[in-house]
Amino acid sequence: MADLIRTASSVKDYDDFARLVAEYVDWCRDRYKEDVWFIDNVFGHQSLATELTALATSYGPPNGKTLLATRDGEIRGGVAYRKLDDHTCEMKRLFIPGRFQGQGVGRRLCDALIQAARDDGFAVMKLDTGGRLTEAIAMYRRIGFHECAPYHAYPEALLPYLVFMELPLADPATASAFTSREKR
Repeated sequence: MADLIRTASSVKDYDDFARLVAEYVDWCRDRYKEDVWFIDNVFGHQSLATELTALATSYGPPNGKTLLATRDGEIRGGVAYRKLDDHTCEMKRLFIPGRFQGQGVGRRLCDALIQAARDDGFAVMKLDTGGRLTEAIAMYRRIGFHECAPYHAYPEALLPYLVFMELPLADPATASAFTSREKR
């Protein structure tokens, strides 16, 4: 049986997503155990504690969309996007717990989120991630994301540890007007 990918729509769905995000933070702290300061500063800069209290507002209509992958009633992963402007959205909080990694869940969630963003009329999807998350970065590149200039004002000390990427969602002529490589 394949994973069912569905849009979050209930309080329970957003609570499940919040648990995934909390597990993701713990996973990142383990991945960056020599540089936990980085994780604490990034999530602090992103106001994650506040975000977790309002996921439906941040990543639900009209500001975004949250997708969950489930099988046999069990949450196997999640991802969201939020609107940056009328043409651009940002992928956020992709996480697949370790016990489900390597099964293509992350790729299926990304593909579904990208299609949802296209269907919702966005021309570009952006993301930022930690440089040590090499498996995720490789997957994003396979999907078609490419590195771009920072699009959020992070503290200077964090920038060397971050990778910023973007993916045109619309036809190339339309999308190029909104990608950072083409902006002057």
